[in-house]
Amino acid sequence: MESWFLLAAVVALFWGLSGIFAKYSTGRLGVARVALLITLVEGVMYTIAFLLWREDIPISLDDALLAAGSCIIGISGFLCYFESILDGQVAIAGTISAAYPALTVLGAVLLLSEDLSFTQVMGVAAIVAGVIALSYEPDKKAVNALSKRSMIFAIIAFFAWGVWSLSSKVAVDRVGPGNLFGFYVLSSLTAPLIYAWARRIRPAPMRSEDPTRMAWTFGAVALSLNVVGAFAYTYALEGGNASLVVPISSAYPIVTVILALSILKEKINWVQAVAVMTVVFGLTLIGISM
Repeated sequence: MESWFLLAAVVALFWGLSGIFAKYSTGRLGVARVALLITLVEGVMYTIAFLLWREDIPISLDDALLAAGSCIIGISGFLCYFESILDGQVAIAGTISAAYPALTVLGAVLLLSEDLSFTQVMGVAAIVAGVIALSYEPDKKAVNALSKRSMIFAIIAFFAWGVWSLSSKVAVDRVGPGNLFGFYVLSSLTAPLIYAWARRIRPAPMRSEDPTRMAWTFGAVALSLNVVGAFAYTYALEGGNASLVVPISSAYPIVTVILALSILKEKINWVQAVAVMTVVFGLTLIGISM
C-alpha cells in the first residue's frame, strides 16, 4: 500500500476528530476568539514545522504568491467552516464543506492532466456522492436541517477549500512541503484580519463573554489536530495525485458523523446514514485498485 494513501487516511482521522472538538469549543468561544487561537496554536506549530523541514531550494515570486494565496484561501475556508457549525450540526455542516473534492477532482483532471483508472473513478465518485448526500435534508424544519446562515458559510467553505486543495498540490510541487509550512505561518498570523473582514457576512453574536478553560482547551486541541492533519496532507500530496489524495482525506466526515451521533447526540436521517456507507465503499475501491 502506498505511503500517500496511509497519510491521506491519517488526515481523515485527525480532521474528523478535530470537528468534534471544534463543535464543542466554537459555540462557547465564538469565531473571533477561534481566529486568535489559530494565530497562537497553528502559528506556533507551523513555525516549528517550517524550521524543522524547510528546504534550501530557490522559490520564484510567482511560486511564492501561489503558495501564499493557497494558504490564505485555505484558512479563509476554515474560518467559514467554524461559522457554519455555530448554528448547524457539525455532522451536516461539516460534510457540505467536505464535498469540495468535486471541484478538486475536476480541476486536477482538466488543469493537471492527472489520469484515473475506472475503479478509481468509481471510488472517487462514491466518495463525492456520499459526502454530498450526507448534507441532504428535504424538511427544513427537521432537527438536522441547517439554518440559512450555516448553509451560506458551509458553501463558501466548500468553494474555498476546493480552490485551496488544488492550488496546494501545485504549490507543494513548486516550493516543497517543508517550505509550504512557512506560508501557512503567514495565513495563521493573518487569520484574525481575515475574520474581521469575513464576519461582515451575517455575523453571529458572541456566544460567551467569559468562556471556560475547557472551551479554550478543546479549541486548542481541535486546531492542533487540524495542523497535524495538514502535515500529513501536505506529504500525501507530494507523493500522490490530488484527484485521489483529496477525496480520501476529505472522507473525515465518517469520523465526525460517528462521534457526533454518539457523543454530541446529533441526528441524521437514513439517507445520510447510507451516504456514510457510500463513502466507505469509495475508499475501499480506491484502496484495492492500488
